[in-house]
Amino acid sequence: MKNVSNILHNSNQKQHIDCAINELLNLTSNVSIKEIQDTLKIQSQETELICKLFRDKIYDLIFSKGDIVSSAYMIVYLFIDKKQDNRFESLIQIADNHLFGKNGVNEEENIMLIELGSIARILAGKKDEGIKYYIKNISLIDMQVSSADKSASFILNFFDILQIPFELLIEALSELLEISYFMSLEAKRRRSIFNWQLQVFWNIKHFFNHRDWLKLYPLWEKILYELLDPSDSKKIDEALYVHFFIYHMCGNSFTSQEQWKDFNKNISQKASLIYEEFSHTFNLPKPKPIKKPKKIIAFLRDRLVENSPYKVEYSFLKDLLENSVFKQSYEIKIYNMSFIEKSDDDSSIKKSYEDIGIEVIDIASSFNRDGYYNSHLAKALCILERMIADNVDILISPNNGYGISDFILACRVALTQIFWSHGNFVYDVPQIDLKLTHICGNLPIIHHEGFEFIGINVRMDNKFYNPFIPPEIIQNERKKYPQDKLIIGIIGRLTKIDSIAYLKVIIKIMQEYPNTIFLACGNGNVHQIKEKITSINPDMTERFYFPGYVNSAIYGHIIDFWPDSFPMQQGESKIEFNAKGGLLLILSKENLQDRTKRLQNWIQNNLKAIETECKNKNITLDFFKKILIKELSYIAFDENDYLNKAFILLNATKQDKQNLKQNKELIRSIYEGIRKNQGIDSFLRIIK
Repeated sequence: MKNVSNILHNSNQKQHIDCAINELLNLTSNVSIKEIQDTLKIQSQETELICKLFRDKIYDLIFSKGDIVSSAYMIVYLFIDKKQDNRFESLIQIADNHLFGKNGVNEEENIMLIELGSIARILAGKKDEGIKYYIKNISLIDMQVSSADKSASFILNFFDILQIPFELLIEALSELLEISYFMSLEAKRRRSIFNWQLQVFWNIKHFFNHRDWLKLYPLWEKILYELLDPSDSKKIDEALYVHFFIYHMCGNSFTSQEQWKDFNKNISQKASLIYEEFSHTFNLPKPKPIKKPKKIIAFLRDRLVENSPYKVEYSFLKDLLENSVFKQSYEIKIYNMSFIEKSDDDSSIKKSYEDIGIEVIDIASSFNRDGYYNSHLAKALCILERMIADNVDILISPNNGYGISDFILACRVALTQIFWSHGNFVYDVPQIDLKLTHICGNLPIIHHEGFEFIGINVRMDNKFYNPFIPPEIIQNERKKYPQDKLIIGIIGRLTKIDSIAYLKVIIKIMQEYPNTIFLACGNGNVHQIKEKITSINPDMTERFYFPGYVNSAIYGHIIDFWPDSFPMQQGESKIEFNAKGGLLLILSKENLQDRTKRLQNWIQNNLKAIETECKNKNITLDFFKKILIKELSYIAFDENDYLNKAFILLNATKQDKQNLKQNKELIRSIYEGIRKNQGIDSFLRIIK
């Protein structure tokens, strides 16, 4: 701090103040913001001096001479107190009077005025107002102008460095999203508000996946309702994007079926009725029964990436296309909504479908030339018209709340429309004729949340579960973590471990085993999870690692023990880990009696197939029943049972672990053999 003070004290021109700003920037890159703030409190007199010097020097050597400053000057937020300084009021007025179109100002100039208005407010003693001013106005800027990229980078860096309170973001956005003000803006400015939220502010480290984003939900909802006008195509275009936005934000924050039930009722169902009315108002084409050599089954995808839904879908379709009965009568096409707002498509995923004989219809991606301002209505209509032109007989949608997918279902593009659930069991809109899911416990019919689903067993392709990874790659990745530690952890959405109950149990396990560390692999609300860990036991924080997104094929060999999350369980990533033979513990959603009864019924209903598989594996039916029903070392039925079984597994001998691994592999291989045939048979019955 002494260097900053000396530079400012001796400064007599702008470049000297620039040096002081750079000195501060260097300091924040080497020292944590908390340490700086603690130092400022201790050295209060020095802090007061720096505050006064910054104000005086910036005003005298820069602003009074008609010069401007860069956004980097917002770093003074660290030092400036809230004492009023009226010298900067004239600069605030200049910024406000010329901002946004007044006197022909362009977007590049708007950004400079926003920075001026924000920094002037901070220096005037209105620190929080200065930050809110910046958020509110930068959110109106067209993200396609070149300076917007610089502003986005600045926000991602500086808001993290300065640890801008999340509450300020919520306050600023709440003012922007107030319905009368929002609707008074031009359409592009309205879209920009959502784009800056999703593409920039959402990605600030301590804002990412913050649960308090949901405080904005009522405002987003009001805006959607205002835009749902079946007689106005421009409003419907905006509504489709806002619908997508709400789904995306909620999808990363919701932790229960109850929340999804409310979303379905208040967003999907209400919007779907309007989309259906829109289709009648604008006389959109409807499907007609047409005889042809093969029926066409369409799958509607949000984008082409290697996520869990892709792995399930690809595995099932690959097996399905090897079935001669299916191939004689059906053809599969995949239609891509190409949501660039989520991520770019992966060309290798498209090729993987094409390699097994599936045509990928990617016409919606052409609209991505407009970047984050692409028309969701244009995408929806082009997919709808193509499906009608292709005479799609059966539409299968694994989506549960995107605007475009809800629109296509509501407009009815196929005589049979099916929802495939990947975990959301409360999605329900009028134009769905049937529901199916692979999350079925090997049952042909299963009821979730009051809805009936057809069970479709899926045998996962082995390339997803246990691909060959050169040992040196695994070893090099393992070197990132202490070599003498036992690694426990999970891979998946971090919102699923954002549970006090779960974290308390994990910390108890780690306290009992001091040689353990925890890897929380995946994207999510790291900041809030760390806060919960600190609230439980601050000494444990340093034993939790958050590596972000990881390659599960590699990390499945690095994690020694997977204590699965609860109440929300991990999904495909857990199954992948289990397939590698990893040590796993889950908290069952069934009680012991229900689980035993379900498994006994399954054995009885599939006895012939199970006997065949057991014979192929050279084991008896009784042995299979024993390891399937009575092996409970990796399944807990309450939190105490979970804790005790975690201790038992961590104390297990090498031989015990090997036996458990072999038994689980045996169960999995028998399941997989039965799943393949059952899944295909169930699907064929559905589509007939």
